[in-house]
Amino acid sequence: MRAPLLPTTVLDIVQMDRQSLLARIQTLANQVDPQWQDFSPNFPENITLEAMALLCSMLADLINERARQLSLALVTDRLATIRITRLYGFQLTGGMAAQVSGTFYLPNSGTHAKDITIPAETRVLAGDAMYVLQTASSITTGNNASASVTLYNSELQTFVTTSDDTANIVLRLQNTPYIDDSISVVAANGSYSTTDGTGRKYTSFLDMGPETLGCIVMVDNNGSPYVFFGNGINGAIPSGSITIEYRTGGGEANRVEADYDGWKLQDTIVDVDGTRVTLLFSNSAASVGGYDQMTVEEARVQAPQALRTIESCVLEADFEYVATLTVGIARAACITSNQDTGIAENVGFLYVVAYGTPYTTSGYYPPATPTAAQLAEITANIASDGAYPTLMGRTVTVHAATFADITVSAKIYKAANYTAALVKANITEAIQKLFAVSNEERLANTLIDFGYQLVDNEGAPDYKIAWSHVLNAINDAEGVREVSFDNDNLLLNLSRQSVILQPEEFPRLSTITIYDMDDSGVQI
Repeated sequence: MRAPLLPTTVLDIVQMDRQSLLARIQTLANQVDPQWQDFSPNFPENITLEAMALLCSMLADLINERARQLSLALVTDRLATIRITRLYGFQLTGGMAAQVSGTFYLPNSGTHAKDITIPAETRVLAGDAMYVLQTASSITTGNNASASVTLYNSELQTFVTTSDDTANIVLRLQNTPYIDDSISVVAANGSYSTTDGTGRKYTSFLDMGPETLGCIVMVDNNGSPYVFFGNGINGAIPSGSITIEYRTGGGEANRVEADYDGWKLQDTIVDVDGTRVTLLFSNSAASVGGYDQMTVEEARVQAPQALRTIESCVLEADFEYVATLTVGIARAACITSNQDTGIAENVGFLYVVAYGTPYTTSGYYPPATPTAAQLAEITANIASDGAYPTLMGRTVTVHAATFADITVSAKIYKAANYTAALVKANITEAIQKLFAVSNEERLANTLIDFGYQLVDNEGAPDYKIAWSHVLNAINDAEGVREVSFDNDNLLLNLSRQSVILQPEEFPRLSTITIYDMDDSGVQI
């Protein structure tokens, strides 16, 4: 039987029922009249609000049907996904380069009698990952090391071609993976930009006139960038020689840990007299950033949420959605007086969680603290002049997540023919998956969330990491015959009970201790 051309089940793309829509309208009404508190049917004005919510609900049904016809649920090609989700006002994020701080130094604690210049774009290899120095540095006479510098996991690429002066030119760049927003395009008739005068990316040539030097970059599943030009009516056609510079690299696989000892300088460095010198590089802290481009699977989940947040933030869910638009942010929770009575009315605290470095065996992502740059980007997006401004009269500040660290201690019996080390590894992976913020495709793990977003069977906040979930994960791990029946067979934070979270707390796995009851309870 042939597969259907359209999804056969009902799609809930908007994910907002009539009560949620009514709550949004009531919030907007309060902005106009802060004294308007009684929303009961006793007042004719409230009937108007109800009618607006009903109309919006009907429109939501229409959007869901249109989304069904767009077949977002079936699409697998990233370029097709980009074109479809543009209708939602959604943009797939691209790959980002990791950066690491450190110093160049002379071996054996020696010094040099001449100044040494370390040019920009000096290349340093970390395993298979290429890092480059983007700002020149130096080691001055009599010193052993440079000042602190920053290396970026990126390589500069150059593509040169000649325009054939036809409409709708498309150029596919060969080197991969493309680092988002790293492109520079220059033709004989001028420099082309991927953004308009306000700094927003072009998503359609309908935004351009015949003289607009604009282009659109889209990246396929393999990280190959395509550069699209206009037709002379919407977007100027490039003429003559076209030179494109862009950067490749980035991604999560190319991150480096602190004190990485495998750095290898790839370029020749000389002093002011042209004499070659030997330099080494060291980093005392791990790299930061470094993210893969958004996948089609992620876009299927995130794109429909764009329908709920149209160029402004009204409800808590709007702030949470906008936070996740920043590359590398996995979760967000906007805590208000509804969750914490100590918070003033019309004030919110937006807590965010970043993706950590994926676990080696499973590829699942642990939660991590966001960088200062990520917090600043979110703050800019919800500012009064940002892409998604906060509703007038509300104040929302952005914060790194408050983590509740959870230790796990368990007593187990092994299945036949399994070593203690293998069972410990399997249990560790199972618990890591349970506490991961997302799976290997960056799809959310719904068992883990901020305290107030963990709910019971009636949808009310439960604030709980269930002891039984951890027990099941351990018991189901390959090689576990059974979990001990002792009173301390499984302890979470040293107690045989579920862990209760505060509204703003996000659970984070800490230490795992396993005892082998087949070997007199020895710690594995």
